[in-house]
Amino acid sequence: MKKTILLFILNGVLIYFSVAQTAIDSLRQVLKTQGNDSNKVNTYLQFFYTDLYYTDPAEVILFTKNAIELSKEINFVKGEIEAYNSLGYIYRLRSTNDSAFYYFKKAKMLSESVNYTLGLLDAYIGIGNTYNQLSKWQEAIIEFQKAEEIALAAKNIRTAASANNNMGNISLAQGDLQAALKYYQKAADIGPPSIKEVALVNIGLVHIELNDGAKAKSYLLEAKEMTNASKNWYALAFIYQHLGSLEKADGNLEEALDYYQKAMNSYKSIDERQHYSEVLTSVASVYFDQQEYIKALSTYQESLDIQKEIEHFTGWCNSLHGIARVYLAMGKEVESEAALLQAVEIADNHDLLTIKDDIALTLSTLYKSKGQFEKALNYHELYKQLSDSLLNQQKSEQIAEMEAQFENRQKQQEIDLLSAENEIANLNVLQQTNFRNFVIIIAFILAILVAVTYNRVQVKVKANKKLQELDQLKTNFFTNISHEFRTPLTLILNPIEKVLKSQQDLAIRNDLLLVQRNGKRLLELTNQLLDLSKLEAGKLKLMVSEYESSEFFKTCIASFESFADSKNIRFKTKLKDAPKSAYFDQDNLQKILNNLLSNAFKFTPEGGMVELEVKQENTFMQISVRDSGLGISAEEQEKIFDRFHQETESRHQEGSGIGLTLTKELVLLHHGSITIESAPGQGSTFTVKIPISANAYASEQLIKEVPMNGKPSYSSESKAHTMQADVQSDLPIALVVEDNPDLRAHIVALLSGLYQLEQAPNGSKGLKMAMELIPDIIISDWMMPEMDGREFCEKLKTEEKTSHIPIIMLTAKADLISKIDGLKTGADDYLTKPFNTEELLVRMENLIKQREKLRTTYSKIITITPSQVEIEDPNEAFLHKILSIVEQHIGDAEFTVEKLQKEVGMSRMQLHRKLKALTNFSASEFVRDLRLQRAAQFLATNGISVADAAYSAGFNSLSYFSQCFKEKYGVTPSQFEKQPS
Repeated sequence: MKKTILLFILNGVLIYFSVAQTAIDSLRQVLKTQGNDSNKVNTYLQFFYTDLYYTDPAEVILFTKNAIELSKEINFVKGEIEAYNSLGYIYRLRSTNDSAFYYFKKAKMLSESVNYTLGLLDAYIGIGNTYNQLSKWQEAIIEFQKAEEIALAAKNIRTAASANNNMGNISLAQGDLQAALKYYQKAADIGPPSIKEVALVNIGLVHIELNDGAKAKSYLLEAKEMTNASKNWYALAFIYQHLGSLEKADGNLEEALDYYQKAMNSYKSIDERQHYSEVLTSVASVYFDQQEYIKALSTYQESLDIQKEIEHFTGWCNSLHGIARVYLAMGKEVESEAALLQAVEIADNHDLLTIKDDIALTLSTLYKSKGQFEKALNYHELYKQLSDSLLNQQKSEQIAEMEAQFENRQKQQEIDLLSAENEIANLNVLQQTNFRNFVIIIAFILAILVAVTYNRVQVKVKANKKLQELDQLKTNFFTNISHEFRTPLTLILNPIEKVLKSQQDLAIRNDLLLVQRNGKRLLELTNQLLDLSKLEAGKLKLMVSEYESSEFFKTCIASFESFADSKNIRFKTKLKDAPKSAYFDQDNLQKILNNLLSNAFKFTPEGGMVELEVKQENTFMQISVRDSGLGISAEEQEKIFDRFHQETESRHQEGSGIGLTLTKELVLLHHGSITIESAPGQGSTFTVKIPISANAYASEQLIKEVPMNGKPSYSSESKAHTMQADVQSDLPIALVVEDNPDLRAHIVALLSGLYQLEQAPNGSKGLKMAMELIPDIIISDWMMPEMDGREFCEKLKTEEKTSHIPIIMLTAKADLISKIDGLKTGADDYLTKPFNTEELLVRMENLIKQREKLRTTYSKIITITPSQVEIEDPNEAFLHKILSIVEQHIGDAEFTVEKLQKEVGMSRMQLHRKLKALTNFSASEFVRDLRLQRAAQFLATNGISVADAAYSAGFNSLSYFSQCFKEKYGVTPSQFEKQPS
């Protein structure tokens, strides 16, 4: 699960403390005795700060609206403003954000009209916090900046500090830790002690994000002393809550429980139930980590009961998610699934994308454990989509924020300049003369300083640019030379291998084997150079998965045992303390191990010893390679990892100086470290440490479905390209159907990196794969066993699922009749062998682009009713069929994509890829778009309400309908209804 941090938010409305039931009864009695005046308005507003908000929020909302009506009646404008702000705050707490915006903005406009500063500040802070709740951080920052500007002008230091604190919270959420520290420090500097307490807490949160637990703890403890003195129980509870989280992160679970208990006691003393329930969730997670599942389950349930009562939807989802994880750990998959699906429904209804992201990942894990792999894949794709969406949203917010800050600085500079000019204009002639002379002198000095500084900066910039160009030139050189070496080496090695199979003469075989060994060595060095250039260019990526480490090392060691025997070197291995399983990139780790062992054997004389030891140290795996060789001096050790460096005292030894450089770079890529211990004549020990926990690697570095046996993989090209397709899932899928394995491998290599690649050895298997995968393009041979290319093409073009897929036919028949015959079968293009690779790539690209143009044409079909579609080809017939089915069920909210796929007779993936290829809509988007069109038709008819239109079009959630409608038409359903026909 993602790491989360609770942000201590200061609102324009003060943090409330619940009032006992006796006080509620007292307020009701006061209401009965009061006349219609401002005192009664204030009494209405007091109910929000009582337990009534939790037990009957609807009544609190009613009292607040009564305050508005009475304020209007007696012309009590300030009371009306306070009531609007209170309603905005209530709806924000209930995640009803549209209503929150409505009332906060009413308070803002009314405050501006009567120049009521306090009401205006509360409105700006409320709007900002609502945007923050929706993760619209740029809009939130603008509101907080306005609040700060107004507060400073009115000398309302508390609100100005509060605005800075909230802007710090946003920066922290965006990961801009420096900006967060700046805002928090300003809040601490200008704010009263109560604000400083909060700022210290939030500075502690920044250090938590910086993974500096000790410093975070020191700030929290300092804030704790202040809150103890000021008896700010809310802040104290918050501090205890985060101290508990720090102890939990350090693995001190009992200490964490102690702090959490103190936090709950403090929250309970002020009857603050929302945060109390959140601490209960944290306590339950500790029990979960301790595998005390019964305690965890009951604690999660207690938290859930409170969150349901107060309608805290974020906490509600988190508790359901926790309950589901406990059930999953207990093996109760049915109960786990029910809790997760309920959490998804709540997250959908309240736009809780971040929470839905976590839940989708857990659902994927659940369905995978149940063997329901299609559902597991669907939810994993949803998880990836949500993660990417949140990341893109965050990047967009950051860019917009930078632009706004730049514009604000420009405006401020203009204001400062105008102010300076006005001030100068008011001085007398003598002061003007003196000031002008002073300015001229200072300007002259500054001009000199600027010129000197600029010149120095330019020199440095040019020098850096030259160094970068030189470095890039060097990298390009090694990349190009590596590629140039590979072709002649391949042409040398392949014929040698072919001749060796038939050559019987021993002397000639020995010569050929000598050439082959050195050719392979040269190819290995070329590959190392290529890997090194990829590392420097940032193009070599980790592909980490879980392996049985002992099996991996045993397999790697096997290739060195015979080599050790041939050199009469003792080769010792110690694997008993190796981790049972570990996360690593097996290809990169194999290169690291091969380089270190090769180096050790190279510099160890006959009769010497080489030892490999692997053991686990906490969350790291330590790999030590020792030899009894020549040893390395301290001076040489400083340069041992430099590229092309060779130890001067052993120049007679062969070596390129590349291996250790590549080894170090691969270790660093693995987030690890490498050290050397050596002395001349005493041998050397190289020690590598790499993390073995999945948490040490980014999600995009982790891959699935890799065998746990840990054996280095020498997989076929089809598997390699399937894995690449998983990583580059945004590339189009190409299916290569060719019975000649060499030509098939050549085409796959040619298309690698441009397409997700799948391959089949004949037309029969190719047809089956095409039906399952629905690729974006197919390349097929003409002459094949079992099913030739002609029959293969005919079946694809007459099958509803695959009729849209472009096909390129390859054949050795170059005559015009054969070409025409191939095109008649439905092939979209025709290439004769031997074909030009560039021509194949261009033709494939053109066919993909043509399908994109057709997609635009077909997408227009869904904007009209099925009866208007002219059926000219199978693809339009398919769309007509889909439109008809959806039209029949347009008012049925229970009509899902699963039901649609059953009626069409396709799997979910087949339907998705077919619709995506033709209209650029997924199946769910396609259905939703048709429902929205039908709703728009209803709204255009006078007398149909928004609710009736939504339900008649198959929507069962008005908020979701309004959101989707506005995304499509740019206006809300109510605004659309009012537009002239």
